[in-house]
Amino acid sequence: MQAPAPPNIPITVVQVGTEQASKSLSMVDVAVAAFGLTGVIMGAAVIAGLLAGVAYVWWRSRRAVSTIEARGGNANFLRY
Repeated sequence: MQAPAPPNIPITVVQVGTEQASKSLSMVDVAVAAFGLTGVIMGAAVIAGLLAGVAYVWWRSRRAVSTIEARGGNANFLRY
């Protein structure tokens, strides 16, 4: 005896995740991106430091640096 033939039932094949694979990044690409971000942060820090330095020098130039300077150059504190 032969086994009965399977019935002719249509089978639908659904493919999931057939989107294109993303471009792989090499170590060079990652390093360039990291140095780019680090460069921006370092540049901002340098600019902030320069602005703070200019502001400090300007502020100190408006005031006497020492007590002797404030007294017009008189170094003798007992006779003032």
